[in-house]
Amino acid sequence: MFYWELPVYQKAQELVIGVDQLIKQLPNKPQTWVISRQLFDAVTSIGANIAEGRGRHIGKEYERFLYYAQGSANEVDHWLRTMKDCSVGPLSEVERLQALNVEVLKLLSATMSSLRRKRLQGDAKALREENVEYEMEPIEDAPF
Repeated sequence: MFYWELPVYQKAQELVIGVDQLIKQLPNKPQTWVISRQLFDAVTSIGANIAEGRGRHIGKEYERFLYYAQGSANEVDHWLRTMKDCSVGPLSEVERLQALNVEVLKLLSATMSSLRRKRLQGDAKALREENVEYEMEPIEDAPF
């Protein structure tokens, strides 16, 4: 399965789109510049860490990047709470994004628990994708 097919990645991307739309609605003020930048950096880091971890195909490494994604999701929560506390942005949209972020956190937690359980049970197949034989045509005049 590719990283973009993972439910947790898809939910994280749904959150990115929601945050992007919210940021585009915010007034052009110094505090919104800071919040917008930090929030967008954090929300895009969630999916990036899921993708990078999945690309490593190894349980412990994948788990480590999911922990990073979880940290970024917690940072997203912080910035959304800050928006509520400072009355920045439409309250209903901020709350909708908070609820979506909770879904992302739950999916991350479930994925990490599953990986950890499989790793501890010694399920090597769950930790690493199957080996696939690749055939390559020889490259003529290659410098190597």
